[in-house]
Amino acid sequence: MQTLRIATAAALALAAATFAATPVLADPPPWAPAHGWRAQHQYVYYPSAEVYYAPASRMWFWLGGSGWQVGASLPVALQGYVQAGCVNISLGVDRPYLQNDYVVRRYGGHHRQWWHDDQDGDAQGHGHRRHHDRDDQQ
Repeated sequence: MQTLRIATAAALALAAATFAATPVLADPPPWAPAHGWRAQHQYVYYPSAEVYYAPASRMWFWLGGSGWQVGASLPVALQGYVQAGCVNISLGVDRPYLQNDYVVRRYGGHHRQWWHDDQDGDAQGHGHRRHHDRDDQQ
């Protein structure tokens, strides 16, 4: 009798496990974001100078010299342009200048080159890196 009860309980447990919802291999795990979700990077955009600031990494992005530059501090020549008039934006890229055309169309800007090689922070050893990526890449 005891064996019959154990066999019945085991059969019920096996049946319940068989009919329980099993995840499909294509589904993300429960802790992962849903399909189609894309990480968004937060920036502060200053249209008057077309300058970006990434609060998470504390990095500045600006157009100058022969391309986009990145640094922990903004060149002195641009600091006056970022005192007011900023917009908080979210972009799906970790380099905001890759979507600069979109940002300028949506939030304003001038498509001007504010910074020149003769004033470049690289020449003074301020640790700025140049990026020669085209801003129309997505």
